[in-house]
Amino acid sequence: MMETRRPDVPQSQIRDAIAAHDYGKVVRLARRAQGLTQQQLGARAGYSAATISRLETGHQALDDITTLRILIRVLGIPAPWLGLSPLPSSEDPPTDQSVHSLFVIASVSVEPHLAGEDDAVKRRRFLAGLTGLTGAALLAGTQEAADAATMARRIESLLTSDTTGTSASVTELRAALWSARATFDACSYDDLSVILGRITATAQATIAQAGGQERDQANACLADAYMLASELAVKLNQDGMAWVAADRALTTATFSGDPFAIAGASRAVAIAMRRQGRHEGAVTMLTRAALGLGAGTPEPQALQVYAALLCTAAYSCAQNGQRAQSLDLIGEAEQAAARLPESTSRGRLPTPANVAVYRVGIHTALGEPGVALDHSRGVNPHLLSTPERHARWCVDTARAWEQFGRRDRAVTALLAAERSAPQEIRRPSVSTLISGMRYGAGPVPSELHALANRNGLA
Repeated sequence: MMETRRPDVPQSQIRDAIAAHDYGKVVRLARRAQGLTQQQLGARAGYSAATISRLETGHQALDDITTLRILIRVLGIPAPWLGLSPLPSSEDPPTDQSVHSLFVIASVSVEPHLAGEDDAVKRRRFLAGLTGLTGAALLAGTQEAADAATMARRIESLLTSDTTGTSASVTELRAALWSARATFDACSYDDLSVILGRITATAQATIAQAGGQERDQANACLADAYMLASELAVKLNQDGMAWVAADRALTTATFSGDPFAIAGASRAVAIAMRRQGRHEGAVTMLTRAALGLGAGTPEPQALQVYAALLCTAAYSCAQNGQRAQSLDLIGEAEQAAARLPESTSRGRLPTPANVAVYRVGIHTALGEPGVALDHSRGVNPHLLSTPERHARWCVDTARAWEQFGRRDRAVTALLAAERSAPQEIRRPSVSTLISGMRYGAGPVPSELHALANRNGLA
C-alpha cells in the first residue's frame, strides 16, 4: 500500500490563523497537513464528519474546552494553537520549525505499513517536543517498534531501578503524564515503555524535594505513572509486574490523599488480582472503591471513575461465571455513564460507547457470543474516541465471532483492529488468539495467514 501524499500547506497560513484566533481554520489546516479527511478526524475525535465541518467553518462555535483538548490530542498540535494554556510548563510560539514538524510527522494513530522508520523517529521527536521530561527518553528509542520482551524489560527496569531523576514542577509532571496517556491511547506501547521510566524517576525526585500540597500532588502523579505501567504490563501479559506496579500505585495514591487516584489505583490492583484468578477479592475491592466515591453526586469525574470501577467488576464477575451479578454491575455502569454531560463524556474513562464495548467482552466471557455480537453491532465506532478503545472493540468482537464459529468474520474484525492500532494486534494475548484460529479445525482464511506472518507467527 502506498502512502497518500499529504498536501502542502503554507506555513504562513497556519501562523496567520493562530494570530487571528481562527481556531476552526487552524483545525482545518492541521487536518489537511496530516492528510486526514473530515470523516477520519471525526472518527478519531469521536465526532461526526458533519460536526468537524461545522467546527472548521465556524458554523458551530469552537469554544468548548473538552472539544479543544480532544482536537489538540488527536491532531498532535500545541495547545496555544487553539487558544488554550500549554500543558507543558513552557511552549514556544509557533516557528517555521514547529510548523514544519506538524506537517511532516505521522499521526500518532497510523495505518499499518504506512509508518516507516523515518516516521517512527519523527513521531518520537514530536512527542519529545511536548515536554522536556520525556524528550531524552523518547529519543533513546529504537527506530522500529520494540517487541514484547523488550518492553517488559523496560517495565522491570522502571520497577527495580534506583536511578535518580531531576525534580520538576507538578505542572510539568502533569504535562508529561498527559503525553504518556495520549501515547497509551494511541497504542504506541513501545514509546510508552520508554517514557514511563523517565516520568517515574522525575516524580520520585520531585516528591523528595517537595512539601505540603505540592508533595501530595506529586504523589498523585507518581501513582498515575505506576497505574499506566500496570496497564502496559497487562497488555504484555506480564501479570506479576502488573500487580507490583499497581500495588505501588495504590500505596503512592494513599500518600497523596486524592480519592480519584486511590480509586484508580484500586482498580489497577483489582485487575491484577483478577488475572491471577482472585476474582472475588477483585470484585470486593472494586465495589468498595466505587461506594467510596459518592457517585450519587453529578460530578463528572466521580461518575467516570465510578463507571470504570463497575465495568471492571462486571467483567471480573463474568470471568468467574457470576452472570447475574455481572449484568447488574454493567447495568449500573451504563446508568452512570448515561448521566455524564455530553461535553465531558468523550474522555479516556467509560462513556456510553465504551461501556457497550465492555458488554461484548462480558457476554463472550459468559459463553454467550450471540448476545455479545448483538451488543457489538450496537456500538457506534465514531464514539470510541481513541485507537486503543476502537481496537479493543474489534478484538473483543473477533473473540465473539471465533466463539460463534465464524472464523472468517473474526479475521475481518482483527484486520479492522490492525488498521486502527497495529501494536494492539501484536499483544501476546491477541497473538495467542490468532495462532489458535490458524491451527484450529476447519478452513483457514488466507488473510489469517498473512496476519500471522505480520505478527511474526510464521
